[in-house]
Amino acid sequence: MSSSNAAAIRRRVGAQGVPAPAPAPAQSTPNMPTPPSAPPAQMTLQQVISTVDRRLTQLETVVKSNANNNDHSNESSDLPLIVDEFNNRFELIVTEINSLKDTVMKLQSYTMEVNKMLVDERIHILSDLGNNSVTSSNADSRVRATSPNSVDLKKMVEQELNNAH
Repeated sequence: MSSSNAAAIRRRVGAQGVPAPAPAPAQSTPNMPTPPSAPPAQMTLQQVISTVDRRLTQLETVVKSNANNNDHSNESSDLPLIVDEFNNRFELIVTEINSLKDTVMKLQSYTMEVNKMLVDERIHILSDLGNNSVTSSNADSRVRATSPNSVDLKKMVEQELNNAH
């Protein structure tokens, strides 16, 4: 017990800041490296905190500056891509609108041609009806030769006029 009491006393003395004599090891090993004789200067708690704070502050400023530089470079490099995309979409819309315009113009032209043809045919039929002196089969064969549908329309118009009276 005396050896355990002595070890406890040495530990207490070591904890108070007074260096205690190191006990002699029972076995010495010559192959083990010896610890350095001059320990590096230890920093106080306040010095450690201030050093860590300073390093964190420097790191944060570097990261923020890199992030800002990357944001500006990304924005400036993305700008031409965005402008090109808008330009391509605009050209696509213009092409589609022109295509629709051409289609509508063709449809209107066709409709006008059909209407003109119908009006001309109607004028021809009504002029034949107004001229009652031409009722011979020669007139019917002449009309059939020019337009096969004219005879049918002529007969239909004659029937409607007869039914109306």
